[in-house]
Amino acid sequence: YVLFGTGQSECTGASKARSLIQQIIPDAVSLAEQGGGEVIFSRLAPHTHIQAHCGPTNLRWTAHLGLVVPTVCNTEQVCRIRVGTQWHNWEVGKILLFDDSFEHEVRNDTDQERVVLLLRLWHPDLPHQLRETCLTEARQNKDAAVEKRYFPPL
Repeated sequence: YVLFGTGQSECTGASKARSLIQQIIPDAVSLAEQGGGEVIFSRLAPHTHIQAHCGPTNLRWTAHLGLVVPTVCNTEQVCRIRVGTQWHNWEVGKILLFDDSFEHEVRNDTDQERVVLLLRLWHPDLPHQLRETCLTEARQNKDAAVEKRYFPPL
């Protein structure tokens, strides 16, 4: 469910969450509204594996706030995320913060769903005055890469 960003939903059930996020984390909202990420409720179904991938830029960090986290019963039934070479577990009410430009993958080998509030935040080392310029450049680079993918030079 997309609260802010591309594909934003108009569900009245999340209006309180949207309002709180706008008040408490305005940078996440501004990044999403400028096309640099999204704020979503992310549901991961049981027995799901999201293959290893990397985010398109290191202009942002990703935060996962654990809302519904499966209870791990044994070492074979796990719900976790790998960032780089390290595996991490979610905890209800806790934030997992990472740079998604590093390779990461997600596994939910349990019989329960996992739900997090996923936020994209501006990288803390990126000066405020450079945000718009850097994001515009990153979007242009991404568009050029997509163009080459579908229309390679002859």
